[in-house]
Amino acid sequence: MTSTKIMHKLINEGTKREGQTNGIEYNGWKILSKKAPICNSQDIDKLQGELGIPLPEMIFGNNEVKLSHEDGFEIFFRAKDALELVDTTSESNKHIKVAYASEWGKKSAQNHEEIKDVIKPYDWTYSTAYQGTSANEFSDSEKCIDVDRLKQMEPILFYDENILFEDELADNGTATLTTRLRVMPSCFFLLLRFFLRVDDVLFRINDTRIYHQFGTDHIIREYSSKEEHYNAVRSRLPKTPNEDISLLTDPNWVSSILPTDKQIRINQLANIK
Repeated sequence: MTSTKIMHKLINEGTKREGQTNGIEYNGWKILSKKAPICNSQDIDKLQGELGIPLPEMIFGNNEVKLSHEDGFEIFFRAKDALELVDTTSESNKHIKVAYASEWGKKSAQNHEEIKDVIKPYDWTYSTAYQGTSANEFSDSEKCIDVDRLKQMEPILFYDENILFEDELADNGTATLTTRLRVMPSCFFLLLRFFLRVDDVLFRINDTRIYHQFGTDHIIREYSSKEEHYNAVRSRLPKTPNEDISLLTDPNWVSSILPTDKQIRINQLANIK
């Protein structure tokens, strides 16, 4: 009995100036990543008017990652949708303050000097629990991502990294929202990561992982949120004669250091058909 090899088609459309889309069609899926120039002044004015808050310093509002199946399942990842989840209530500046009171007060005061003319309050760290945009229903599940399968040595049919926004928090740290995805013959995996560093205050990472094993009828989404005091993370730096703090800008290293005992974790599943 001979096995049938499923062919894939790579996609490369558009231009860097107007927006370039790369992706793959494989096993009933179309997986696309569009990268466009940073938002211009018109884009910023329009987006800021819709969101009602100042935008991150670097916003790629026309970038998009899209996973779609021929049976109708779709999920998108876009900066605007992520920023819509930024807290704009009157309590927006107090959530972090509870755990990091003295340090947060100083950073907040410095930052709000930059935004004192803003009409409504907002969380200037741009923290977002965004997990993608989809009309398909996800429900709580005990199913987990097959980590062992992801560790197997498989050829990568398509790989991509995309940035949705970045801000240096008025020189107080950094906040970024990025995607990374890879497609292998047996499955695909996407990581949407919000990474926050507020110097001398805290680190926070909100991760959304999307996983599908080809041949199954469902897609798994795992969301986790974890944080730790800045000094606690810094104390874990390798001991060297001259302290190298460059690791504090590496989300992968920071993620490996952040404690998991208090993290928020949600597993969900959606049917493709």
